[in-house]
Amino acid sequence: MGSAYKPFSEAELERGRAMFLRIFGPDYGAELCEQLDQNDFNRQLMTRIAPEVWDQEVVDLKTMILCAIGIVTAARHDVGYFVRAGIHHGISREEMEAVIMLAGLEAGFPSAGEARRRLDEAYAAHDAMLDRLESDT
Repeated sequence: MGSAYKPFSEAELERGRAMFLRIFGPDYGAELCEQLDQNDFNRQLMTRIAPEVWDQEVVDLKTMILCAIGIVTAARHDVGYFVRAGIHHGISREEMEAVIMLAGLEAGFPSAGEARRRLDEAYAAHDAMLDRLESDT
């Protein structure tokens, strides 16, 4: 059985890679880009759907990342991805915590508590990545 998606062009794959590198930075973004090779479903999301949203210039990237943190907090999804994006773009821990607190107020504090734990984990993962990169050089 073949793929349900039309073939992916190199330009589409490059657009998806470029978007992830822009949002998540060169190091963590490169790790996430490995998902492009996993299956056509990931390629569809990462090269055709996500860039249509993230490449809009109506709202600045910092605001989009903070909105994403609030949304995934409320939905009780892993906020770590977007915390790592926030770190890369210089969004302060305090700004991210404020958005998590707002999401907790509006969506339930258990979701904010989980997101706050994930924020700590994301900072630890980011620091570990930097340490690993430093030791590789």
